[in-house]
Amino acid sequence: MKQIKHFLLTLAMLLCSTSLFAHDFEVDGIYYNITSSADKTVAVTYRGNNCDSFSKEYSGSVSIPESVTYYGTTYSVTSIGYGAFYECSGLTSVTIPNSVTSIGSWAFYYCSGLTSVTIPNSVMSIWDNAFRGCSGLTSVTIPNSVTSIGYGAFYNCSGLTSIEIPNSVTSIGNYAFRYCSGLTSVTIPNSVTSIGSEAFSGCSGLTSVTIPNSVTSIGERAFSGCSGLTSVTIPNSVTSIGLSAFSFCSGLTSVTIPNSVTSIGSEAFYNCSRLKSMTIGTGVLSIGAYQSKPIKTIWLTNTPPSGYKNLQGNINYVANDQYSGLSNVKVYPYLSSAFETGGVKYVPVSPAERTCDAIDCSYDSDVEDINIGKTVSFKGVEMKVQNVMPYTAHEHKFVKGIKVSSKGDIGDNAFYGCTGITDATISNEGNIGESAFYGCTALKTANVENKGVISSEAFRGCTALETLTLGENVTSIGGSAFSGCSKLLVVTIPNKTNSLGSYSFAGCSLLKQLDLGNGVQSIGEYSFNGCSALPSIDIPASVKSVGNYTFKGCTSIADVVIKDRTTDLSLGSNGSSPLFADCPLDSVYIGGNISYQTSSSYGYSPFYRNTSLRSVVITDKEEEISDNEFYGCTNLKNVSIGSNVKKIGNWAFSGCSNLDYFSFGKSVESIGEEAFSDCVNMTQLISHAVTPPTCGTQALDDINKWNCTLKIPEGTNSAYMAANQWKEFFFMENIPAAINGVVMDGEDADKDAPVYNMHGVRMQNTDNLPAGIYIKNGKKYMVR
Repeated sequence: MKQIKHFLLTLAMLLCSTSLFAHDFEVDGIYYNITSSADKTVAVTYRGNNCDSFSKEYSGSVSIPESVTYYGTTYSVTSIGYGAFYECSGLTSVTIPNSVTSIGSWAFYYCSGLTSVTIPNSVMSIWDNAFRGCSGLTSVTIPNSVTSIGYGAFYNCSGLTSIEIPNSVTSIGNYAFRYCSGLTSVTIPNSVTSIGSEAFSGCSGLTSVTIPNSVTSIGERAFSGCSGLTSVTIPNSVTSIGLSAFSFCSGLTSVTIPNSVTSIGSEAFYNCSRLKSMTIGTGVLSIGAYQSKPIKTIWLTNTPPSGYKNLQGNINYVANDQYSGLSNVKVYPYLSSAFETGGVKYVPVSPAERTCDAIDCSYDSDVEDINIGKTVSFKGVEMKVQNVMPYTAHEHKFVKGIKVSSKGDIGDNAFYGCTGITDATISNEGNIGESAFYGCTALKTANVENKGVISSEAFRGCTALETLTLGENVTSIGGSAFSGCSKLLVVTIPNKTNSLGSYSFAGCSLLKQLDLGNGVQSIGEYSFNGCSALPSIDIPASVKSVGNYTFKGCTSIADVVIKDRTTDLSLGSNGSSPLFADCPLDSVYIGGNISYQTSSSYGYSPFYRNTSLRSVVITDKEEEISDNEFYGCTNLKNVSIGSNVKKIGNWAFSGCSNLDYFSFGKSVESIGEEAFSDCVNMTQLISHAVTPPTCGTQALDDINKWNCTLKIPEGTNSAYMAANQWKEFFFMENIPAAINGVVMDGEDADKDAPVYNMHGVRMQNTDNLPAGIYIKNGKKYMVR
């Protein structure tokens, strides 16, 4: 670049030091040089002989006559000479007559105030730098008489928005339209055979270019820096693509190199950062260094070109096993028989069996819907679609609707970043690959009924997703599969789904209803992290483990139901904090054995110091209340423990200063050290154990013996009155007779408290409960 500037400066100085700008005469404020005395022709020029005298000679509107008379001789004005209007920044318009046949080099150089020019039909050539730097120029009409556009002719005409090049033009010179940043479209006619170096370099507003069949070569840096260019059509006439021809075309998404091209120059596609699809034609023999890495490359060449590694994609489709230097290769022997229909490119897998895979798509704005069915018809032949391969429509900006019902899998990143998709219907008979719909930020409705896995990050970042339907045959949901779907309201996990990966629904901040299927066995770490609107969680009997941080940031969960189970449930933590530390719990139902790390490094227990927790029901399935399990639950009022529990651990309910009602079953054998320390407000302690449990140090000492009534089975009074710590109670009563084995403790006065059936399911309509046994505020009661 510095060399070019030095050359231009030197040339300008040279011009200023010669008599090129000397005028022979002046008429009506316009200066002329006689170009032929014999033919009586003149050229428009400057007044003076040096830079100072010609720098700003013309201003306002200038109308050049067809002829001029000087001292009795009439001359025809046939050209606008070298530098005639050089740097006339005050020039606003020029009228050029039909007598002019050429516009010389530097003629309107940096006439920044010039807004429009009409070039007459008589002009045959526009010379080098003729309109260079005319930044105010918005439109130019080039007539059919012009055969060539010279070097830098419209260089840096940044205000130029469109230009039509006539069929008479055969060559576009080097730098001809360089830095015409306002240029959005250009039509190159079939007459053009060559496009010079940097001809359209830096035309950042240019969005599409169609190169005609007449062009045989694309010069060095011809379209370099055309950052707005999204598509380019290269015809079969082109045999070479020059150095850096499309470098820094950061908007370019798809390129097909025709079979006629034999060489692709170094850096031809350098820094094309959004290049999704590249098809390499059969004639390519060499590929220069320093190219961008396409998302997918389709290699139609049977023999790898020299330098083929320079254009390898994230995935590479090849016809044979000769491309050993590439990673992530998929061999399709019938790649040359690939076909496109409905905006999707398919490749036959077995022509005899009529099977194919979808591997690519058209990135044109015309493709708004992609429908990949179980079959596809082409030229009257019906093919069975097996798989939708990785990156099929990666970051397609225009597609709005997706329907996939293929026989096999949807590959990784297949529709990644398709920001225009609003609706997706997926019913393929296989898996959905990693990041398949990642970042589809406009997706509002997804009907997902595949028969397999929804892989990691499959729908991550679908921030507009409101409605999600999962089919019954989804077998697992991978890590972060729906992470960041911040508008998702309802999620129902099918019964055949066996696992939820880490972060699977993290950041679903509007999620208000979650139904976990009865086949789920594991819930990964952070699965519901940040689901701040979720009001409750029901953990099915099938679940064996809940990972760390699963409910971190779930600031609305009030009710937890661990459904009746025969297998243990392993619960994680929030690091050194309890698993439910962020949840303002109101009620907890535990229907089986739970296990967790009990040390301070893991928060002691999932419910430790949950100061909003009000009611706990532990069924007959649980065997032990661990140390510190409900320590510091200062709002806890009602606890009911089933008949299978044998041990209440140390400090299990210590610090539950509002605990009022506590009932435990017949199998309790021991109550640990300070299990009820600070439980000063208890009024009812109900034991169904015939033999008084042994008590650790100060297990019952803090219970106010004047205010709390101890209820015990009939016939056990003498045993309790003789037992350590039990004998301290002033008031002992026998438990009322059981009805069908259930003690009738009566209904609590709190009408708003949640009601559960004996399976731990919360009842929604409490005004018309069917007959049966229910639990409310830790007490059992019967509806007849």
